Amino acid sequence: MTETLKLPLASISKIRIEKPLSSVAEIRLRSGRPAVCVETSGKMFPCSEPFCAKEIAEVFAEICRYSVYSFEHDIARGFVTINGGHRVGISGMCVYKNEKVETIRDISGLNIRIAHEIKGCADGLFEMIFSDKPRSLLLGGAAMSGKTTILRDLSRRLSEKYRVTVIDTRGEISAMIKGTPSFDIGLNTDVLCGCEKTDGILMALRTLSPEIIVCDEIGDDEKAIEQCAFCGAKIIASAHAGDYSELSKRPSTSAVLQYFDCAAIVKDRGNISEIHVMRD
Repeated sequence: MTETLKLPLASISKIRIEKPLSSVAEIRLRSGRPAVCVETSGKMFPCSEPFCAKEIAEVFAEICRYSVYSFEHDIARGFVTINGGHRVGISGMCVYKNEKVETIRDISGLNIRIAHEIKGCADGLFEMIFSDKPRSLLLGGAAMSGKTTILRDLSRRLSEKYRVTVIDTRGEISAMIKGTPSFDIGLNTDVLCGCEKTDGILMALRTLSPEIIVCDEIGDDEKAIEQCAFCGAKIIASAHAGDYSELSKRPSTSAVLQYFDCAAIVKDRGNISEIHVMRD
């Protein structure tokens, strides 16, 4: 049966998916070409008639809620997150100011990454690492491996025993709408949404007294992670890496690996392939 894509975007109504929507990882729109569905397995297939440049512009305007100016900060970083926690990557002409990307214009493509809530997907990881006490965990994995989905469910499980704060920079973990999470991230979980990770970690330590801080895709956040390590709170974060060797050699993660108790690698849509315990 053909299903209309159930996303909060009227401008993509001509897209049709002949698969269960739970199997969809991404919808890619490119000017002058049909939309392409990417399944969680990695298989790709066209799912619409071609989108013209005007239609791409219409989708982009709706993504920005018809106020592109309001999303300039996110656009400069290459994405906008829409209701439901779905992150939309942007391709087009980058405009620089003071040696930094100020905005992206002449939008040529949009990549809608579909957020999934899979309760129970982090149960094994929780039992192996967190059942007796809070620990710091660095979760590595390639793009589309399921890191964010695991972080979301892990936040839910951890909040059964610990005080948790989620630093939700892109709004993907909680899918917060007007102060209320769209996903179940747990009874004892606070969310700082839209802030940079360094700012959010320091704010949480000062004001929310977390036992565990959760954030997605760390980069140059060494100082904040170090501060967290010496303030009695544990941190759980994700990073792009295909295996533990890559995680330990990548400059942005090798610098902070010393502050984590454990590291785990996600492969094949949420399966944990490696666990390394640095200290117990």
